[in-house]
Amino acid sequence: MHVDPMGRKGKDRVFYGIADRWIGRLLLLCVVVAVPKEMSGPSLAGLPFDFGAAAFFAVMGWLCFRMGFRTQLTARLDHFEVVNLLTVERIAYREVASIHRDLLSVSITLGSGRRVRAWGFSDSLLNTGGSKGQDLVDRLGVIVAERQTAEGPRHTRSRFPDWWVPLALFALFSGAIVYRLLMQ
Repeated sequence: MHVDPMGRKGKDRVFYGIADRWIGRLLLLCVVVAVPKEMSGPSLAGLPFDFGAAAFFAVMGWLCFRMGFRTQLTARLDHFEVVNLLTVERIAYREVASIHRDLLSVSITLGSGRRVRAWGFSDSLLNTGGSKGQDLVDRLGVIVAERQTAEGPRHTRSRFPDWWVPLALFALFSGAIVYRLLMQ
């Protein structure tokens, strides 16, 4: 697991998995480079299939973008920010009841009983057969204890962040299809 070194003296501490990020970045690179090149070539299936494939690859590219650049758990001055593939949640430290490790994630239990899982660094948890994962949970617990007095924002959850990425990728792929149609 990588820990941002600027997390001293109450500043933000960022936790994320390095292997997940590189896999997501490489897959996004393949989607952004290979798909438009392939879609600019002759089509065998027809125009409706091409646009369906463009939409499918745009969604896949968005998931690769989220996995490669966004997923993380950040301990901000007054709240946790959990960025997963489909959601972004902000949790004030005063709302945190407990933090524990699941099989592939860290789970933050709120005072209301609701659980929020942080999937952003699963590669580091896969390699933790005991003490490393527990050390991470202990560090998060210390952060909550240190910053408990901060007011913090209400618990908020936003779904489908970065909605512009699949639209931009779909426009790129559709442009390759239009280019192919004009050049035939």
